[in-house]
Amino acid sequence: MDDRGFPTTIEAVTPAWLTQVLRADGLLGEGTVIGFSSEPLGVGVGFMSAMRRITLHCEGAPEGAPTTLIAKLPPLDPGARQIDEAFNFYEKEVGFYQQMRPSTPMRAPHAHYSAYDPKSRDFILLLEDLAPSQIGDQVRGLSFEEAAMAVDALARLHARWWGDPKLDELDWLLRINSPEFMRLTAIYPQCWPAVLEFLGPGMAPQVRAAGEGLATQMAAMLDQAWLRPRTMAHGDYRADNLFFRPGCPDVPFAVADWQIVFKGNAAFDLAYLLTGSLDVAVRRRRERELLALYHAGLMAGGVKGYSLDDCLDDYRFWVMLGFAWPVVAIGTLDTANERGLLLFKTWIDRAMAAIVDWDAQEMLPNPPA
Repeated sequence: MDDRGFPTTIEAVTPAWLTQVLRADGLLGEGTVIGFSSEPLGVGVGFMSAMRRITLHCEGAPEGAPTTLIAKLPPLDPGARQIDEAFNFYEKEVGFYQQMRPSTPMRAPHAHYSAYDPKSRDFILLLEDLAPSQIGDQVRGLSFEEAAMAVDALARLHARWWGDPKLDELDWLLRINSPEFMRLTAIYPQCWPAVLEFLGPGMAPQVRAAGEGLATQMAAMLDQAWLRPRTMAHGDYRADNLFFRPGCPDVPFAVADWQIVFKGNAAFDLAYLLTGSLDVAVRRRRERELLALYHAGLMAGGVKGYSLDDCLDDYRFWVMLGFAWPVVAIGTLDTANERGLLLFKTWIDRAMAAIVDWDAQEMLPNPPA
């Protein structure tokens, strides 16, 4: 424990602290955590926090008390710290669990404990372990059935928060064209040379022209994005953050990593998912079907005045603007591990293919000639 009042490293977590937290959450009764072990989680999957699975050793715990937990702690990677300084990721994830999760119709892990220190930007989340649900694999890509489940849940999430005035009451929930997001206009051009080096000669001229155009037109596109229909966006809706357990009535599907939530256009999440987490061949074959499923879900959720053509236009817009995300990831985060390198290469290859398939460069305010 440190002077912030909560542990910020796994070494600072103690059995006494875990006992206090779990008793306060009503899960431990009069039981006591007498010890625990932990192991790293999400190596090559999660880059914005240090994640550990904690296995508890308890005495006197009631039946049904958790035996494992997931701890999210500040990362060691300075690149991840730099991104948080720009976008307040840790504050947002704690804010989501404290203020939004209870009224969000998408299954997220229960937070046994959450805390954030605005001065140091340190945080901790002690979360429900969703095992034995199986986490998606962005490198492998989602199956159509998995993607359909994710799209259906996404439509319900977006419909719930569509145009909700409460979003404007949450100061920590950034708008898509906030000064914090506008920092992308400076970060992206710094990352672009690293992407060119990372890919070598394998970038199509059409994509290179689109990527260079985005570097100078991003601010205008972020402002345009704010004028499109708004909801709460998850912000990192990709396979590695999705949990599947078909046949389980309690948790058939769940979503983790809510640190990038923002208020903005709904199609961000949709394009981010389909162009980043589907194999290109699967996306090309079933994309229109998934887009129609998403739109039908919005309509079933009560959204009015939003046609399928509107949805497709928003989607195409985000195929272009969303290209900034894998570019910034490659140019900023530590890619030292083999799986991380493969993930980034797979992600940007799929994003480039989508730009070509949708002629998405035409969505730039001043498209390349």
